[in-house]
Amino acid sequence: MYIAADLAKREDLNGVIGKIKEIGNPEIFFFCTGGPKPGFFMEKSIEDWEKAVNLLLYPAIYLSKELIPAMIEKKWGRIVYSTSVAIKEPIPNIALSNVVRVSMAGLVRTLAKEVGEHNLTVNGIMPGIIKTDRMVQLAKDSAQREGMSVNDALNEYAKPIPAGRLGKPEEIGYLVAFLASEYGAYINGAMIPVDGGRLNSVF
Repeated sequence: MYIAADLAKREDLNGVIGKIKEIGNPEIFFFCTGGPKPGFFMEKSIEDWEKAVNLLLYPAIYLSKELIPAMIEKKWGRIVYSTSVAIKEPIPNIALSNVVRVSMAGLVRTLAKEVGEHNLTVNGIMPGIIKTDRMVQLAKDSAQREGMSVNDALNEYAKPIPAGRLGKPEEIGYLVAFLASEYGAYINGAMIPVDGGRLNSVF
């Protein structure tokens, strides 16, 4: 089943939690949202920054605070946050995401230490360039700036990836399923890239 909601709105978050608790307390929480608008730092207004925080960070904190107590009581829980490889290496033209998503790494490490003793794990995944609607949107923006086709822009994104292609959405799902299972019971506080080897940083 699904619950339609705008996670950037406090009243919708309240409604989501109310409906979830009518069904029962979840043992697994995977947080994933779309990205904020592309663009460079000086192009973005203060309102854009506020919207980015309300989309990427605030709902993760709000929902976590509401869902974790029941997991602690049950002594079992799995929490996975989807972030971005931009945490490790900022990506041109997505200033909002580069800056705000870094906070998610702090949330992962903080919670992992605070709730690990209750048999909860908290991890983050860092998707690279995954062929989603969001990626196509970014490609369109780049294509317009550079005077090229969208397909050419997508091919440019794939060039620095050792795997030689963009990722598939289901490849994110496979990792989330693993982290949410008993097989991932000793992985806690990790930030795991899913990027085909694109990142250059060692740590």
